[in-house]
Amino acid sequence: MKNNFRLLNGIPASAGIAIGKAVLLDRRKIDKFPRIRIPERLVEEEIRRFENAVESSYDQVKKAKEKLEEQDVIKEHSFILETHLMMLKDPVFTGRVKDLIKMQLINAEWALKIALMEIEESFERIGDEYIKSRAADTSFVGDRILRNLTGKEVGHFHIPENTIIVAHDLSPADTAMLNKERVLGFVTDIGGLTSHTAIIARSLEIPAVVGLETASSTISPGALLILDGITGTVIVNPSENQVEDYRHRAESYLTFELKIKEKAKEPAVTLDGHHVNVEGNLEFKEEVHSVLDHGAEGIGLYRTEFIYLNRDDIPSEEDHFEAYRTVVEAVTPYNTIIRTLDLGGDKFYSVMGNLQQELNPAMGLRAIRFCLKEVNIFKSQLRGILRASYYGKASIMFPMISGFEELDRAKEILEEVKHELRQQDIGFDENIKVGIMIEIPSAAIISDILAKEVDFFSIGTNDLIQYAIAIDRRNEYVDYLYEPLHPAVLRLIKYTIDAAHKEGIPVGMCGEMAGRSIYTPILLGLGIDSLSTNALAIPHVKNIARRINFQRCREITRHLLDMRTANEVREFMNNEVKSSPELCNVLETDQDL
Repeated sequence: MKNNFRLLNGIPASAGIAIGKAVLLDRRKIDKFPRIRIPERLVEEEIRRFENAVESSYDQVKKAKEKLEEQDVIKEHSFILETHLMMLKDPVFTGRVKDLIKMQLINAEWALKIALMEIEESFERIGDEYIKSRAADTSFVGDRILRNLTGKEVGHFHIPENTIIVAHDLSPADTAMLNKERVLGFVTDIGGLTSHTAIIARSLEIPAVVGLETASSTISPGALLILDGITGTVIVNPSENQVEDYRHRAESYLTFELKIKEKAKEPAVTLDGHHVNVEGNLEFKEEVHSVLDHGAEGIGLYRTEFIYLNRDDIPSEEDHFEAYRTVVEAVTPYNTIIRTLDLGGDKFYSVMGNLQQELNPAMGLRAIRFCLKEVNIFKSQLRGILRASYYGKASIMFPMISGFEELDRAKEILEEVKHELRQQDIGFDENIKVGIMIEIPSAAIISDILAKEVDFFSIGTNDLIQYAIAIDRRNEYVDYLYEPLHPAVLRLIKYTIDAAHKEGIPVGMCGEMAGRSIYTPILLGLGIDSLSTNALAIPHVKNIARRINFQRCREITRHLLDMRTANEVREFMNNEVKSSPELCNVLETDQDL
């Protein structure tokens, strides 16, 4: 049937185009479950029932992990499911559920839900949006246990060929178990670009669109779908002409991708000979080889928060050292920029017990502010980074610097740690470079002062845009205001770059804006020295850089800085792209402006 045509717009989580029939997979959270008070004599039996459900869940996730490991192309991403297995064996998590059963005399389902709510609330207090997205992993693990407790379907039923999965959400394990011979892609109501489900989808090269909100409740089983994982568009019940058009687009995209991959490791040099360094963002050490294989010329952002999560104690110096040394050795002779802790103090409630909860943790005691308060935790991490620097090329980066005083104190503590290591005759790179994240408007405004104190800047656009425009992009009522091309954002970036270059230091960018090749001409024109992004975006950014003229980008940018609105900037860039046929074809195949 060709009636009921609809166009849905979501988040392009994994690039590619698929045309197939919708198969609905029920993966909604289980909200309806028995809440039963139990007599004390049944407590041990209820605990055994919970333990059996945990064991079944462990076996299911382990099977999905083994399936991933069979596929060499994404073997390094099986660690994502390893974190799920660790949660299932975590005595703190399982012990909490058992304690609730004993103390409150309630059934396992009820106790599990209470424990999950406690964990999710603690994640919600974390200021860093990237880390908040990891709460989904806990939710997936808990939901799997709950399904096993309640007898809900957790396996995979028969899926016909040429299928596009439609679900409220998919866990990383669900995604890993998809049969690529039958499943062409998937769409979900919720999810984000940095979720582990999206990471595995990209690794498997399964086209995916997430964040569609109502897809699972409005798409009928068997409906014909066009899934465009490049633009985030889903067409329900398309016309024959649309189907034919997208078949041609799919062929063009596959040809384009093959060409991109062939040149992934070639440098990004513009038509007039200007080189821009394209680096990779890293969350887990297991990702490092994938990032390098995609052409990264170093690690522009090594997030270290994972070391602090899913544990009930503070990481030791050795924990830090081993994690950093592994990456530094693999990346050298390229550089690895290691960002110090960017979590809020709320993460440490359970192990420190003396930190008060905050009404607005995103602007509270987090990142460098927390480290300057809890100096011993900060020093432990700095010792790990410095020791790792003995084994290759590494740099230190402080996040969320708002002014000179914070930077000065952080550098003072770093010097104290260096002195301690010298006294203990422990080797490290005496010339290790120190930089800061420019992600708060105050830091951008005094970047001329800060540039005199550090070796490099890295612009974190995710927070810079939110704080500059005063919006929460997780708030559906104002997320439309999150605009990288806002004139204020462009001016802050330009001012920061100019201030840095005046002092002779380089400026990189590691926010989402750096990974969108549609912004590459603008960023080069603003004078950015390096761009750091996720593995799959690296070849695309390099490809765009090779197709543009650096001097022309500089001329374009001078016009953009005088414009009043983001729409004016976008319209000007669209016209500029159209005047360059070759660049126009590349951007249309890659991402729309």
